Amino acid sequence: MYCNFKVGRVNKIKRIVFSGFVILILFFLSCENQRDKKTIEIFKEESLEDIEEHINIDTIKYTQQENKSAKKYFEFTRGLYLTAYTVASEKFPVILDSAVAAGINTIVFDLKNMNGKIFFSTPHMDSLRRERTIPIINIPKVVKTLQKRDMRAVARIVMFHDQYIAEVKSNFRPQRMNGEPWIEKKQRKPSWLDPSHPEVQEELLDVIKYAAKNGVDEIQMDYIRFPTQGNISEAVFCYQKEDSILAIADTNYVKRLKTDIIVDFVKQAKEICVRYNVTLTADIFAIVAWQRENDIQNTGQEIEKITEFLDSIHPMVYSSHFSEDFGFRENVYNEPYFIVYKATKLAIKHTKSNCKIIPYIQANPWKVNFEKDYIISQIRAVEDAKASGFMLWNSSNKYFKTLKWIKNYYKEK
Repeated sequence: MYCNFKVGRVNKIKRIVFSGFVILILFFLSCENQRDKKTIEIFKEESLEDIEEHINIDTIKYTQQENKSAKKYFEFTRGLYLTAYTVASEKFPVILDSAVAAGINTIVFDLKNMNGKIFFSTPHMDSLRRERTIPIINIPKVVKTLQKRDMRAVARIVMFHDQYIAEVKSNFRPQRMNGEPWIEKKQRKPSWLDPSHPEVQEELLDVIKYAAKNGVDEIQMDYIRFPTQGNISEAVFCYQKEDSILAIADTNYVKRLKTDIIVDFVKQAKEICVRYNVTLTADIFAIVAWQRENDIQNTGQEIEKITEFLDSIHPMVYSSHFSEDFGFRENVYNEPYFIVYKATKLAIKHTKSNCKIIPYIQANPWKVNFEKDYIISQIRAVEDAKASGFMLWNSSNKYFKTLKWIKNYYKEK
């Protein structure tokens, strides 16, 4: 009996030990399975580049993917500009509905304006960027809203006109010969940065990169030029200081021009946009379409050179911005067809064949008789000049009357 009890006890212990062993194995297998699932999920959501970016980010985790579904150009672009504040407001869907009804297929919206405000969150938020960021734009959400309406999403980013940084970082501005910061007009706050300053360029390229990674279809660079107002002869730029030193060291050194600085910057921006499948465009002074040497050298905007790296350019052709007797016209303000047609044809003439011409036209009443004929004359000029479309500009975003006129124009056409 003792032996039978002992054997039964041993068998019972064996069964317990075996069961425990099986449970232990299952536990470890379960843990490994869960770990593998988490690892799979991580690599589903993040690319190697994204994981590397997390390493140096302390407070913000920023997961993004390349923009694989960027919307291509329409055969004829019909666009309008909106501020970030409008996009973030309840007016946004109402404007979009009216725009769709009028045949508008492209929306340009601010991600950085001329005051220096940035309207979306970015990683690497140092104190300077944090203080001027108002994160009211959720880029993926805006893009999705526009794509549902079959519209292109174009992010406007102002380049070298930045009132905030110009005021708080005077060393980023052009300098005077005596080393003091240059200002275009003493009666106003400083507005312009030095387009050749390496840190200025680095900051802007960083903003372009994170906008492109967030899924917009296009980056539109505004104020992509040197300042033209004020006593320009007193302004000394970084590249001029560098070139003076290099020329002393090497008598064969060829000094750069403003055009070289702008072209090089546009080329760097293009490399970023190509990487994320985003088109790149630039706004240009309307008068630059004439490509007079003085205008080219003052702005740094040489159309033939910059359009090698751009998908389209936008001459800002507003009749109210020309002198009254420009082109020997008696009333140039209210002869928009002449101005828009002439500027567009000249821009086409100077542009590389790979680059589209899509002028901005005036959609506001400043200095002009703002009626239906004023708007329609501009659109007809764009069409007759064989441009690739137009963009409406109204800084106040008051478009309903304009959109009604355009809707009726295409309905009757």
